[in-house]
Parts: sequence; structure tokens; C-alpha cells
Amino acid sequence: MLADSPYSYDVFISYSTRDKAWVRGELLETLENAGLKACIDFRDFSVGAPSVIEIERLMEASRRTLVVLTPNYLASEWTKFETLLLQTDDPANETLRLLPILQTPCDIPKRLKIFTYIDFTEPDDLEFAWTRLLTALGRPPQPEPAPETPPQWFLAHPYGMPPNFTGRKAELQTLSNWLSGTQHPLFVLRALGGFGKSALTWHWITHQVNAQQWPQVVWWSFYEASADFNSFLRETLHYLTGQSPEGIGSRQQLDALLRYLEQHPVLMLMDGFERELRAYSGMDAAYQGDEPSSVQKNSEDEDRNCVNIQAETFLRGLASLPNLRGKVLMSTRLRPRPVELHGGTLLAGCYEKELTAMQPDDAVEFFGRQGIVGNRGEIEQACGNYGFHPLSLRLLAGYIAQNFEYPGDIRAADNLDVTGDLVQRRNHVLERSYENLSEIGQQLLGRMACFRSPVAYRVLEAIEAGDAENPGRAHSSAMPLRPLQANLRDLINRGLVQQDNRTQRPGQRVATFDLHPIVRRYAYGRMTGADRTTAHGQLRDYFAAVPASEKVTTLDDLTPVIELYHHMVRSGQYDEAEVLFYERINKATYYQLGAYQLQIELLRALFPQGEDQPPQLKTERDQAWTLNALANSYSLSGQPRSAVPLFEQHNSLQEKAGHKKNLAVGLVNLASMAQLHIGALEAAEGNLRRSIALCQEIEYEFQEASGHAELGRLLAYRGAWVEAERELATALELFKKGNSIQSQGIIWAFRSLAALLQVRAGEGQAAEVAVA
Repeated sequence: MLADSPYSYDVFISYSTRDKAWVRGELLETLENAGLKACIDFRDFSVGAPSVIEIERLMEASRRTLVVLTPNYLASEWTKFETLLLQTDDPANETLRLLPILQTPCDIPKRLKIFTYIDFTEPDDLEFAWTRLLTALGRPPQPEPAPETPPQWFLAHPYGMPPNFTGRKAELQTLSNWLSGTQHPLFVLRALGGFGKSALTWHWITHQVNAQQWPQVVWWSFYEASADFNSFLRETLHYLTGQSPEGIGSRQQLDALLRYLEQHPVLMLMDGFERELRAYSGMDAAYQGDEPSSVQKNSEDEDRNCVNIQAETFLRGLASLPNLRGKVLMSTRLRPRPVELHGGTLLAGCYEKELTAMQPDDAVEFFGRQGIVGNRGEIEQACGNYGFHPLSLRLLAGYIAQNFEYPGDIRAADNLDVTGDLVQRRNHVLERSYENLSEIGQQLLGRMACFRSPVAYRVLEAIEAGDAENPGRAHSSAMPLRPLQANLRDLINRGLVQQDNRTQRPGQRVATFDLHPIVRRYAYGRMTGADRTTAHGQLRDYFAAVPASEKVTTLDDLTPVIELYHHMVRSGQYDEAEVLFYERINKATYYQLGAYQLQIELLRALFPQGEDQPPQLKTERDQAWTLNALANSYSLSGQPRSAVPLFEQHNSLQEKAGHKKNLAVGLVNLASMAQLHIGALEAAEGNLRRSIALCQEIEYEFQEASGHAELGRLLAYRGAWVEAERELATALELFKKGNSIQSQGIIWAFRSLAALLQVRAGEGQAAEVAVA
């Protein structure tokens, strides 16, 4: 705390030696356990020096003087001298350097009666008195450990709950009423950023949900890295059934989960579901405000579509299937489109609640629990300036608690600019909270903002030490307090950072830290371009040193390399990031895990100017590969319309370079993976015929066969049965000539499709001949 201060001590203790048992015991121990450097006579006075000189010297060297008021104190001539000495320079105590506490009832003299004191004489209010004292000294007490949760619950990503959750009684009751009811299996808790959706739901589940009535509970946060809907499906099903769903398709997993919810009383909480919507699906989602991403401009309805077709099916099932025994609570910034009918009416099984501002009484109680001194009217007025917005109030309380002039006193709020509209005022309190940090604190907050998800303490420590060569080295928990720990504690006390000590690994408890998305976005925005590049470069070096998984079986195995990719992109190393993606990510995500939405998120980062411009890569060869890879992923994730312009850019580059073979492949991809799916049959047919002609020109028979096959499928869709069969027969002969067994199977599948279409058209006899 004193690194950037002109003082040598945080507090000088002025007391009567007759009260030394309490002062040197409970008081001194509490102050020093809170990390304060206290100055006290028996230990810090220089031996042999006159007491008058030592009192004056050490009071000047201390940021505050704590006066312990008791009858013994008031009877002492020395203590009179100490208080008069302090009041000489500041008789009105405007700088609040004098901090009286009433330890024992006594008749307080007039010279001290004018000051507000902290009352330690009421046994029922001792906890509040200690909170006020430590807050006034700039060291608010650390929150109590979170309540233990039932070990059989699956809390995949525990929430780093800020201290002193207050109020929200009506909202908590609404959640409990919903849980006990039978009408709505799905509850959508919707609010903009900073209104406390995660805190409310986490408090509810840890304090009010009965484990005997709900023995199986799932908490899943989509804010976490690699916590997409496919991972949610797989891990939730594994937890519920005790059997690994590996080898089962995602649709089969979804069907199994819905069946389980029909038969069992399961409570699932999906936190931050907006990350599964198109508006917040990019790699920059951690830095977004309440507006959609600027990279991809969609209509409001498109922004609310799920990026994963299975997520959409899951929501529709929850909101429409009858007699579900399971319950699902979702928190989100936007209402997902699948839970509503045309016109915006909610499906019958869905209930929605918008979370709004705190109540004034709750805000006053919260400030009291944070140790802020002031009367009800002063606190209500200060909080009202920010619309009782929960995040803004936590930041305001942190700002007041750490204020140098009026620590812990509501008067500190008078220094804030409350002009402008509500949004401007909320931004201002965040701005002042940031600007009151030391330069080191700002740098640490900015470095943490570079992470897209919670970061472990050991990672911050290794980066702080520049230890990129050995990122996994262990650190003793018994090491003395270091600047990093002190700065982290300061950020927590100011409400800028949340801490979670629940994440478990074998044999150890892992401390992780996270930023609210609003804070992350602001802190990242305050960094200069050079600072961002430097920070991402440090993080890139750290993750580059993390050993790669020997075998990739889940997306979690790719987390370090994905973080490395993220920091490469953010540091401007687009070409290096593309090589990393190709060599270490693409095969596992595209071919092995089918994580097409993750592919989209990662590849879109290579398009900082938007997808209507080429990716920011040096060579047109790499640009073409990236365009094709992103287009394929869009198509396979159910977004063929987004794939069309990317395929077209790819084909233009191949034609410009004279690569006829690659152009022939690209034309088939454009037609079969995009245009065919959006009904652009005429354009698709033209591209397929052009591809066939190119292949005949360069004698590329395999791709020519692919062109004939796709053209045959297209013609079948159009009802041109004879032409379709001719194209499919040509393709089959070419595949036989090349001994491509798998491709021959595809032709028979297309023939079967054509036959089914003929039956549907009333031409069943012709269909029998076609597949004979």
C-alpha cells in the first residue's frame, strides 16, 4: 500500500497503556492481518529518544492517526498532547488524518466530539465497526469464504462472487417460485451488462436451492474459454448419466439430454448464454459492450439466432416439450430467438424476467456492509446518480473506500462528475476508479484485460516475473506478500476484479481472477496500441512455452494453443497466427471435433477490416486458403449465406493467380456448400458446369467427377430426372476409373435421394428403375 505514498506507516495508534491488552492484542493483530503497517509506541519508538520527539516524528510519518477513546485515554496527559498535536495542523480534520474509535463508553471532550467516531461499544455491531475501521484505513475486510456446495453438483465454472451480495429479495423469490412450479421448464433472466445476472443466480443456487430436492445441478458459464454448446452437451450428459458420450453425434447427445430432462428433476443454469448468439459469438466478445459486434453486421433478429443449430433445437425443446421434470435457468443479455414465435410471443414453456436496478434500500444496506460511512439520504443521492446500477455502485463503493482524502466516507462521492446522462455518469465512475489506480495497478488491470476469460494467479505471477520458459513452475503459498498480491487485492477492493478460489485441481486449490466484461472493455480501451502489443507479446511468449497436449480429445486440450493464437492476433502477428491455426488447430477442430463455430470465431479474427475485405495476410495464397476455410465452416454450421461471398473472394484470387485446379474445386464448393442450400440453383448450376469444363481442359478427372455428381444432385432437386441420372452415371464411371470407393458410395446416395424425390413427385415406377 505504501509503495507510492510519502508515508512510512498506514496508521499511528494513539492509546493509553492501561488499555494495552486490547490495543496490542486484538486491534494490532487485526490491522496487521489486513496488510496495514501500524506504528505503535512499544515497538516503533527509537530507544533513548525523547517521547515528545518520537510522537511528533511518527505521527508525521503515518497516513492516519487512530485515537482509541476510553476513560483511561482521556485521563492521560500524553494522549491529550498527541491529539492536540495532530489538530494543530488540521483543526477541522478536513484531511481525515484523525480517526477516533470509541472502545469503552466515556465522556468525550469537546475537541473530539465534533468528529464522527467508530463505535466499538455495541457487541451486536462489532462486525460492522471493524468493517468501517478497515475501510476507512483503505483495507476493507476480505469476504468470508463462499458456502460449501453439495459435492454431487456439477459446477463446471464456479462464479467469482464479489463480497456483500445484498437485496434482490423479490427476484430471489421469483426464482424460487419458478423452481417449485410446473408451468415453465425454461426461465430466461435477461439484462444488459452490469445488472448482476451472474451474481443473482449464483447467490440463489448456493443459498436457496435445496440439494435434497435437486440432487443433480449443473452450472455452466459460456464466458469461459472452450465452453461452447457442444462442450456443454458432452460434459453435462457425462455428469448426468455417468457415461462418456464420446463417439455419439451431437444431435444424438441432445436427444439423450432432453430425454433425461423428461425423466429426472435436474436443475441447469446456463450463465452468459449471449455468447452462443451471433451478436456475441466472435473472439472479441470479451471486449463487447451491449451492442453487437462491428465485424459482422446482421439484423437484430439475426443477432439473436444461435450459432449452433443444436443449441437452437435444445431451447425449442425446453420451451415446447410437455411434462419436462428438469428446469433450466438462462442468464443472457439478449433473448434467444428460438424461444419465441413469429411476432415475439414466447413459447408456452418459457418464462422471461428482465433484471433491473437495485432498490434504494438495498443500495444503502450494501454501502453499509461495504463499510461506507454516511446517512441514508447522502447514500441514496450518491447511488441515484448512477441509476442504482449494481456494477456502478460496487465501483463507487470501491472508489470511496480507497479514496485518499475521505476513505470510507460518502463525502468522497462529491468529487465525481454527475453531469451528463446516466450512461456518461456510469462511465465516469469507472473512469475515476481506473485513474485512481497506481501506474502499476493500471498496467496489471490492462494485462488481465488482455485475457478473454479468467486467469490463474500462477499465470500472472509467471508473466510478472518474465518466466516464459517455465510457465508451469509451482510457487509456495507461504511466500511473503509481494507487489503482485498487493495490487491484486487493491483491484479486488475497488470492485474492478473478482476472485475465485473454488477451481480445483488434484491436490491444490487454484486462485483465478476475472474482470466484468464492462471493466475488461474499458481497461483494454485505455491501453495504448504499443501497450497492447507489448502485453499480448508477453502473453504470447508465455503460452508458446506451454507444452502441447500429446493427444487432442476435447476442446480443453486446445485451450493453451487457442490462447496463443488469440495473443498472436492481438499483437498484430496475423501471418504467424494463420500458420499456427493451420498446423495445430485446424485438423482437430474441423476434421476431428467438428467444432465449426470455433473455427469461425478463430478465423474471423484474421479479418480485422470485416469479411467483405480479404484477411490481413501477406500472400494471396494464404488469403485464399483462409477464405475457403472460413466459408466451409460457415456452411457446415448452418450459415451458407455467409459462406457465399467468401467462396467468391476465394475463387477470384485463384482465377487471378491462374490456378485452374483450385478454381475448379472452389466453384464446386461455392455451388454445393452454399448456393444450393440457399436456393440459388441457377447460379449453382452455372458454377458447376464451369468447373466441369475447367477440369476437362486440365484433365482433372476426380474433380470433374465431383462436379458431375453435384450437378446430378442439383438437377434432381429441379425434377430433371433424365439429366440428373446422366450426370450421376458419368460421375460414377469416373470414380470407378480412379478406384475411388468412397466417392462411388456418394453417387449411390445421390441416386437414392433422386429416387425419393421422384416418389414424392408421383413417379415411383421411374424411381425403381433409377436405383435398380
